[in-house]
Amino acid sequence: MKTIQAFLAVLLVGSLLTGCGAASGSPSTPFGESMKGYELYSWRDGTTWKFSLLVGTNREKSLDEIKSADVVLSSVDALETALQQMPAGQYITWSSKEMLSFPPQDIIEQVENICEEQGLILNRAG
Repeated sequence: MKTIQAFLAVLLVGSLLTGCGAASGSPSTPFGESMKGYELYSWRDGTTWKFSLLVGTNREKSLDEIKSADVVLSSVDALETALQQMPAGQYITWSSKEMLSFPPQDIIEQVENICEEQGLILNRAG
């Protein structure tokens, strides 16, 4: 009888530990917390606005890095999806430089609203 009780106790404790481990895991997102925030760039490509959202660094990004096919977000909807995956409290610096520009005011306001809803801190520079 004591063997059965011991077995059930071990089974119960094991089940509880397994359940707690699964519950404490957080969903994985491509955008984690960044000490230097993120850098947002935008440009017009024909009739479409494109965006890049890159991890912030101390160095200036080259145009090739910004427009690299693996980081380009091809619409405001794609940018919104990316911003929704970021942890709240992240800083985003929206910059403009050679061959880059800010979109029309209605798109700027849309991005500002998305950031506000997500708890992101958006700054425009340049």
